[in-house]
Amino acid sequence: MWRDPTHGAAILACTIMMFCVPAIAADSKGPRADDLSALGPLTVETLEFPNLVDVNRPESDSATPRPRLFPRLRRGRAQAENLSTGKERRIPIKMHIPATGGPYPIIVASHGAGGNWDTHYAQAQHLASHGYAVLCLEHVGSNTDRLKSGIRLMDNLNKMIRDANEVLGRPKDVSFAIDRAEEWNTSHEKLRGRLNVRHVGVMGHSFGAYTTMVICGMRPALDWMEPPVAPGKGLGPDQRDARVSCGVALSPQGADEPFFINESFATLSAPLMGVSGTEDRQQGGLPPANRYKAFSLWPAKQGQHKFVWLANAHHLDFTDSTGAKQQGIRSANREDVQPIVRAATLLFFNTYLKADTSVAGNLSTNGLQKYLRGAVDGVEVRSR
Repeated sequence: MWRDPTHGAAILACTIMMFCVPAIAADSKGPRADDLSALGPLTVETLEFPNLVDVNRPESDSATPRPRLFPRLRRGRAQAENLSTGKERRIPIKMHIPATGGPYPIIVASHGAGGNWDTHYAQAQHLASHGYAVLCLEHVGSNTDRLKSGIRLMDNLNKMIRDANEVLGRPKDVSFAIDRAEEWNTSHEKLRGRLNVRHVGVMGHSFGAYTTMVICGMRPALDWMEPPVAPGKGLGPDQRDARVSCGVALSPQGADEPFFINESFATLSAPLMGVSGTEDRQQGGLPPANRYKAFSLWPAKQGQHKFVWLANAHHLDFTDSTGAKQQGIRSANREDVQPIVRAATLLFFNTYLKADTSVAGNLSTNGLQKYLRGAVDGVEVRSR
């Protein structure tokens, strides 16, 4: 069950803010047909659903930010009222969707630890301009407010990626978003009939990559969760959502602390693309090569799984909040990394959400060469 707390009942009507984003709209002349990293031809609108609540799932104590003397009303009074309830799981969603037409395949975007629903803003705008409805989640137990609570950033970061409630709760947030999309497609005034609920993809970065990998079939490790989840070690629950057709994991984790063990990867079932790079260190100080090597643990799926490996790409290069009110942390080579990430992501989703097999050959080492620029001077595409 879910509800909008501003109305106090289980209803579909949500607080919605809709606006065009001309600053990121496609050029009037249209993008070059062969440049998939450019914005597409469709004008994009953004709808905000800040007050969605899953009443069946509580927020853990550790996921509830400390009350502030003068709370910053970044999303209005409703957010401030719900920061300290600790009783229900809030799941805000910002949707990027073409202004007209449809039905459009759905992509659910999951931010990394300390992020928010604007972490993938520019990437969501790009995908929406090419004909997708992108639902950017905010995971309240691992968002920006949680990261900044008490000004203990690293301590908060380490706790949230091991918080059992959050590690196991994030995939449920994705399923909740898909549930809402199915309901909106039948009864929402502006979205009725505009969402292709039979074609759903998921994408995410870092903690969001973990979330994507689990919703696509991988199983989390219990070894590092706090508080411990019985039996304390080994594989956690299967949280695969069969409605998800494919996923894109930006900075996908390898085996070892804090998310996966070698056995976690064998149950991957949906086509998945990982994207990482030579400077993309993993949590716990593990080298970037740990991400690269783990691809060999993914089960073979007739070449449907992909892994894109970029020279000189750093961890934060794989997100882009350009154009959003909330700007993410700057990173070394983001401007050079993003064109190839956008092109590869669009190619992968077009293949599995739009059945566009004509572009499959472009998702290859040779096909992505033309998107190399600046510091990012090498790419390798692997398949399983």
